[in-house]
Amino acid sequence: FRETSEHMNLAWVDAVSPGCELPLKRGGVGMARKIGIDLALEKLDYRAPAVLVSLDADTLVRPDYLTALVTYFQNSSQPGGAVIPYCHQPGRTPAEELAIQRYELFLRSYVLGLSLAGSPYAFHTIGSAMACRVKDYVRIGGMNCRLAGEDFYFLQQLAKTCGVGEVDGTMVYPSARPSHRVPFGTGRSVSRVLAGELAAVLFYHYECFTILKDWLDLIRGGWELDGPEIVSRAEKISPDLSAYLDKRNFVGIWIGLKRNHQGREALLKAFHVWFDALKTMKLIHYLSAGSHPRMEPENALPELFRWADLSPSATVKEQLALLRSYQIKS
Repeated sequence: FRETSEHMNLAWVDAVSPGCELPLKRGGVGMARKIGIDLALEKLDYRAPAVLVSLDADTLVRPDYLTALVTYFQNSSQPGGAVIPYCHQPGRTPAEELAIQRYELFLRSYVLGLSLAGSPYAFHTIGSAMACRVKDYVRIGGMNCRLAGEDFYFLQQLAKTCGVGEVDGTMVYPSARPSHRVPFGTGRSVSRVLAGELAAVLFYHYECFTILKDWLDLIRGGWELDGPEIVSRAEKISPDLSAYLDKRNFVGIWIGLKRNHQGREALLKAFHVWFDALKTMKLIHYLSAGSHPRMEPENALPELFRWADLSPSATVKEQLALLRSYQIKS
């Protein structure tokens, strides 16, 4: 850990020189973020509310980036976690541009579906576009060391403990570069699409999200019901939904939740801690593996767009432009 200037609070960490490399089997994006953030904890001025921000070296930001972050976290009523509006940089070639457009459209359509369904986890999980207060970082046990997906799990934990809001008034621009360093994520998906694997980025059927909405509405309106009755009603929403709940031992889980959390608000909060972002995604995957298979965007997105009162577009580029204007408020 070396400070680069006596006049700036700027430092760099050597994690690549011989003897300092990240371990091959355990080292990954999560560990890299954890090393940097944990070292920063010792250098922060705690006389003012301290904030931790995650950014990738090849991500660009606007001049108003730091100002927007300060403004967000100065408001004590804001959730302790935050995501920052993003837009991927253009690809270096036409093929790379089409690949990143397809992948970003997939990410945005998923969050759109979660939002329409009323999920509390309807936010983007981009590692170079997230931040939190130090006290909340410590509260969730810090950054995980996952090889990939560290941003997803990190923001999920923040959402469960202190909430996740969105920073207004700025934008970050992650790189569109392909990569084989991680098993999934932006770089890996772009690489697979460039290799001709369009099936690597297929889109969820919009009915997966309508089923999710009906499921969440069932819990909100039927919180006083017992577990078997909820599963019976879930069967009427979708046989695949009830099958998923059986695999998750929902009846047993629900008994415990009702026993330990009295009142509607406490029970619903506990339910969403259990039925978190990961279980939500696994439900969507389960539905996709059954009667609602993934599709090409021109087949999957029109109904989703209509549900959001958006006019369906013909091409990936047009669909992405529409979703960006719909979701980005900066």
